[in-house]
Amino acid sequence: MSLRAQIVVFVVATIVVASCSEPNPGHTTAAAGGKFFAVTAESTAFYRYGPQQGNGPDKQLEKGALMSLIRPSFGYCKIKLTTGESGYVSNEDISLATPALVAAANTPAHSSRSARFRLDSPDPRLVPPPDPLPEFAPEPTPIPELSPSGQ
Repeated sequence: MSLRAQIVVFVVATIVVASCSEPNPGHTTAAAGGKFFAVTAESTAFYRYGPQQGNGPDKQLEKGALMSLIRPSFGYCKIKLTTGESGYVSNEDISLATPALVAAANTPAHSSRSARFRLDSPDPRLVPPPDPLPEFAPEPTPIPELSPSGQ
């Protein structure tokens, strides 16, 4: 096999292996354009179906909430949150996210693992009682019978 053929095989194999790898499930990715946006106001209304839906906003997004832009529009834009929900927010309340904010969202959450309760913990709620429960009498005490006179 020639050197050129070996290089082509190597490049093709590298592309196949790279495309088959699983993405990191905790890694946040942006939709179109690879740019993230963040809420810059203290909070902004999130509408699932549009700002003119009859029941008001579905929830409030706090400052710093990350999202990717799906479609810009006049007044409101369609976005996708990092949770996968898509909806609409005001154009005035969002801007491009800083790299530090995106990096903070992509760090693995160790707090959820460390917050779990360990079974080998010295917590007294997990320690069994020192003595077993006392045994009950096998038969109840008999009730004395009434005499024929009723007493």
